[in-house]
Amino acid sequence: MKAHMYASGVVVTPDAVEIVATDTYGRLFRWDRVHETPVTAPVILTERVHWGLVITPDGREIVTACSDGTLGRWDRLTGLSLGGPIAAHEGPVLSLARTRDGAEIVSVSQDTTIRRWDLSTGAALGEPLRGHTGTVLAVAVTPDDAEIVSGGVDGTVRRWDRATGTPIGGPLTGHSGPVQSVSAGSAGRRFVTGGIDGTVRRWDRDSGQQVGAPLVTGSSVRGLVLTGDGEITAGCSDGTLHRWDPDGQLIGAVLPAHTDVVWTMTTTPDETELISAGWDTVILRWERITGVPLRPARTATRIEPVPRMELHGSTPF
Repeated sequence: MKAHMYASGVVVTPDAVEIVATDTYGRLFRWDRVHETPVTAPVILTERVHWGLVITPDGREIVTACSDGTLGRWDRLTGLSLGGPIAAHEGPVLSLARTRDGAEIVSVSQDTTIRRWDLSTGAALGEPLRGHTGTVLAVAVTPDDAEIVSGGVDGTVRRWDRATGTPIGGPLTGHSGPVQSVSAGSAGRRFVTGGIDGTVRRWDRDSGQQVGAPLVTGSSVRGLVLTGDGEITAGCSDGTLHRWDPDGQLIGAVLPAHTDVVWTMTTTPDETELISAGWDTVILRWERITGVPLRPARTATRIEPVPRMELHGSTPF
C-alpha cells in the first residue's frame, strides 16, 4: 500500500487488526491491515524523528525512540502523550525492544549505552549497560526475557543478562562493519544479526558461537525477522527481501520488494504474514511461508437478488 511516509518503525496490533507506523517526520499512522485503508489521519507526535517503536501487549500504548534522546509514550487510539517523555539518553535513541509482558523497555542510543526502563513508572532499571565503543544501532530481547542482545557500529554483537545488566561472555565478532539489525525470534535458542557488510549471521545462545557460514545478501541488511519456525527474512538497502530456512538454505528467489532501502519489518502475531516498510514510501504485506505479495481485501458488497420469473404453459423456446 502507498504509505506516503518514510517509515522508521512498524508494528501490528496484538489482535492483528491494525498496522501502526511512525515516520521520520514524527508522525503516527494507523491502517486497517486487511483492507489497507487509513483508520485515522496521521497524527503529529513531535517534530523530531522517531527511529523505532514498540507496542504494549494490550495494544493500547506505543513507545517511540526519539532523536532528542527521549522515549515517548502514546495512546495508540488518540496519539496523545501518556505521562510525558522519558529523558532516556544523551543522544538519539535508535532502537527499542520490550519484554513479553510489556513491563520493561530496552533502548539503545548514539551515546553508546543500552538502558532498561520500567514502563509503568518511567524509571530507569539499574545502571546503563556499557561495552560498545560506538553508537548502538540495534537491540532485541530473547523470547524467555533472559537476555538482551545488542549490535553496534563497532561491528560487535553483545549479550547481557537482562535482570542484572551484566555481560554474558565476550563480544561476538564476525561482521566486518556496523551491526544494524538484531532479531531474537519468538522461540528457540538462536538469534540473528544483520550488518552493513551485507551478511546475516546466526548465533547459538548456549555456545555463544556463530552457527554455520554467513548468509550473504550482497547489500546492507537493515530489516531482519527471525520467526518461531527458524525462518529468517532480511530486508536490504537495495530494496530486496531474502529468505532462508533454519539450515541457512535460500527459500525461493530473492524478492525485488521495494525500490529503496527496506528500513523495517515485522510480522502478524501468528507469524503468517510479513510486513515490510521501505523508504520508497510503500508498505507491503507478504504471505510469509510462500513469499507471495498480499492484496487488500475488497470492501464487502451487498448483492440484491433478481426477482424470479416463472413461466407457465408451452413456450416458443
